[in-house]
Amino acid sequence: MCTAHCLAKVLILVISLLDKIRRQNLVWTVSEDYLAEGFEIFERDSFYEVSLIAYAYKVYDFKAFIDFAKENILNLTNRFDIMTIAFLILEENLKDELLIKRPGLKSYRKDFKSAAIRKNPKSFADEILKWYYETEDGSYPRTHENIVVILKKIRNIKVKNILDLIDMLLSIFKSYFHVENSTSIEKMEEIVEKAKKNPEILKSKPKSKNYLEDFQLEKYTIMSSEFFEESYENLKVVIETVEGETGETDFEKTVEKHFGKNILSKTDAHILESQVCTGIHKGIKIHMTKGDFPKESYYKSLIDEQKSSNREFYEKNHLTYKRGITTLKETIKNSLLKESEHYKIISSSGEVVPSKLWKIDRTSDNRVFKKEFLNDYGELRVDILLDSSASQHERASEVATQGYIIAEALSELNVKTRVVGFNNLFNYMVLNVFRDYEDSSYKNSEIFKYYPSGSNRDGLAIKTMIHLMKKSSAERKILIVLSDGKPNDEVNIASFGKKKLDAEDYVGNIAIYDTAMEVMNAKNIGINVLGVFTGEIEDLNSEKIIYGSDFAYITKMSRFSQIVGLFFKSVANKLE
Repeated sequence: MCTAHCLAKVLILVISLLDKIRRQNLVWTVSEDYLAEGFEIFERDSFYEVSLIAYAYKVYDFKAFIDFAKENILNLTNRFDIMTIAFLILEENLKDELLIKRPGLKSYRKDFKSAAIRKNPKSFADEILKWYYETEDGSYPRTHENIVVILKKIRNIKVKNILDLIDMLLSIFKSYFHVENSTSIEKMEEIVEKAKKNPEILKSKPKSKNYLEDFQLEKYTIMSSEFFEESYENLKVVIETVEGETGETDFEKTVEKHFGKNILSKTDAHILESQVCTGIHKGIKIHMTKGDFPKESYYKSLIDEQKSSNREFYEKNHLTYKRGITTLKETIKNSLLKESEHYKIISSSGEVVPSKLWKIDRTSDNRVFKKEFLNDYGELRVDILLDSSASQHERASEVATQGYIIAEALSELNVKTRVVGFNNLFNYMVLNVFRDYEDSSYKNSEIFKYYPSGSNRDGLAIKTMIHLMKKSSAERKILIVLSDGKPNDEVNIASFGKKKLDAEDYVGNIAIYDTAMEVMNAKNIGINVLGVFTGEIEDLNSEKIIYGSDFAYITKMSRFSQIVGLFFKSVANKLE
């Protein structure tokens, strides 16, 4: 038995060795270069893939690309995604020529193409390969819009030399991948710029290091960058399933791994979900967290890094933002918090105001009385809601600073303030409570932990905040929403054909008008809502639909406090 087992192991090793030799011979034959090596970095094993890479050696100065990849791409943990894009660029530019010169490869390409189409995608690389070959036959299956855009770029790029390939890879990487550490990109940009002036620079030898060995050692490490809403590799749910089925527990664990433990008990979460997760939001679950992780983890380290980056952004213009805090503070104090000993506001009890009686039985706002207060700032509650979806990644530090400025101004006036970030992952809406009403001002620094990822279901977030705000007995309530005006949540985007989640997608006009309805519902019960627009100019119309006249478009951070201050003045005028 032992002998048979040993022979089997030897046989496997021999077959593996012969297979490797056969592929190396194939590289030498197609490339016509016995010095051609390094094709392993693509981690492509089929005869067609190996042949295509080998042909790239013949057409381009491909050793320069191999050296560049070893030096600058293989140290990225999402390298396989980048190298897959590189492969498809080569495929688009070389396949026709290769198949004319090597017609025997047509059947190999057909087999490779069929396998790519049949495969159930478990990664970005799988997904883009599948879509590339399916669209080749005129089929257009559902996929992420950014994959469509990337493939259009791949199909349109003409690679005349190896610098064209590197330049395109860098462009795609910068535009469509959310990178946590920009060092690698900066380094690549520098090399590309130098190479444009002196192409010989690409031919420099890589550092003396066994890159392939490192590649294999890191094969199962977590990705350091995030593609679109979430990195596919980070979402290990599809890999960890049994017989293709994903349990709810898997999703829950993944969400907790990303954002920290849920501060709601299962009972409280179910009660809250039954009250707010209705209609188009049915099937969505709520994960409320304060960003507490039971131990040091990869995701905690990402948040900590982002906090440092956000804080650094603030400190660079500390004096300007400090003046902004003071300006906003004075505006709020002089408008909503009258300096006089006594002030009156419209209330649900007190002295009847005849001009307000029309509201009875016509609206849900029962504030038809005038009530006198003695500088009781506790009668005001302000909630700040931060869109924490991945589309905010490039503006993360600005959004965090804006939230911090408002919170600081209110805290200095002892106004009860709550700051919450929101985003979605799978069928979960995550509410990250950076600070609560009763927290001291030092908790404002937690806002710098603002870390965008996932998608956004604005309507449900606002609906949930309204539900929570209604529990407060405060006479005046204000909700400030910092968002890009583009609610978008495709629930099953990361499940890739595994268990379909029992919840509806939240996209397009449906999402926009649902969010607008929730803003209207808030106003109807006397909650003043301000939308602070943090998105792209093309989404400004959506912001207008959602918030009507109560929105602020901030083009300069230096004017942020003034513009938000105008809203507080308008609220004060409504209350007089």
